[in-house]
Amino acid sequence: MMASLDLSSAFDVVNVELLLKRLRIIGIPDDLVELISHWLTNRFFYVSIEGGNSYVRCSGVGTVQGSILGPILYAIFVSPLTDLEKLTLFADDNYIVEWNERLPELLIAMTNKLQRIVGWLTNSGLKVNESKTELCLFHRKDQHLVQINLNERILISKRHMNVLGVSFDSKLNWQTQIEQTIAKSKKALQALWIIKKYFNKNELLQLITSNYYSILYYNSEIWQIPSNCYNSKRNLFSASATALKICTPSYDLNMSYKTLHEINKRATPAQIMNYKLSIQLFKTYNSESNTSEWISLFFNQNFSPRCEYANFFDLSAYKIGKNYLPNRFSLLNGKIKYDWLNLSLNSFKIKCKSELLKII
Repeated sequence: MMASLDLSSAFDVVNVELLLKRLRIIGIPDDLVELISHWLTNRFFYVSIEGGNSYVRCSGVGTVQGSILGPILYAIFVSPLTDLEKLTLFADDNYIVEWNERLPELLIAMTNKLQRIVGWLTNSGLKVNESKTELCLFHRKDQHLVQINLNERILISKRHMNVLGVSFDSKLNWQTQIEQTIAKSKKALQALWIIKKYFNKNELLQLITSNYYSILYYNSEIWQIPSNCYNSKRNLFSASATALKICTPSYDLNMSYKTLHEINKRATPAQIMNYKLSIQLFKTYNSESNTSEWISLFFNQNFSPRCEYANFFDLSAYKIGKNYLPNRFSLLNGKIKYDWLNLSLNSFKIKCKSELLKII
């Protein structure tokens, strides 16, 4: 189960006095703390509505949302919480994960953990909006919606949860994410059709790459997996090729989508998946920390002194399928040479683009 905590105006209500104390505790030099203190205190503001202005007020709270230091100072402010509880933070987005083989025990564990975290945040002066806190129960089979009681508010689980622009559905089959991604990219495509007459083919390809593919493949390292259903794969392939019609004057209805990718020298979704997976393989292989992925990577390897290419076992039956990163590496069997993994990252990318994308 995963919970997403909603904080109301988190950056704007940080207790500056408490923040300065925490800056000193972690060893920030006094002169720098003093400089930050001058920046955060004695700030003035007013509200303007339809030409009318309010009185000028003094603000002594907040880390100045929109500033460069704002997210850093907020992260320092809540850092004691991460020492006490295991949770994932991205600026003021908070995600809590609990797992258990038994649902009743899972609900109790999540309730207790949420209460501790909400209590800490409240005592630090932050406002937790319990009514907007979301829950999602993950399981490979369909589950009934469940509920927990958080400070007299009943939270009911949902079938999917948005995390930084990615929709995690309860069964991790990613159909909702693919549908949402295609819908967003279509809006950008409409604008490209309108302005295409002002650009040549190479410029249009650059526009498609930066304003269409960037939306279509946002965070696809997570959701673009080979176990996606057939319709999802087909829709993604169709969306990838549809944009290329803009810069293909010779296009006709008999031209395949694969041909569109080849003519415009753009990778298909499958090629992009393999390329991004190869980058993840390189980073996991060369990781200096013994993460679970790093450990599994070496247990999953099929070593052979006569084979120069990396090969990996697929242990999907014992884990969570292709959503578990080491189980995906079997897709690269026979494609990545072992000696490539000892190159620099940039050199490795060049090798992969040449062999997997066929664009160099």
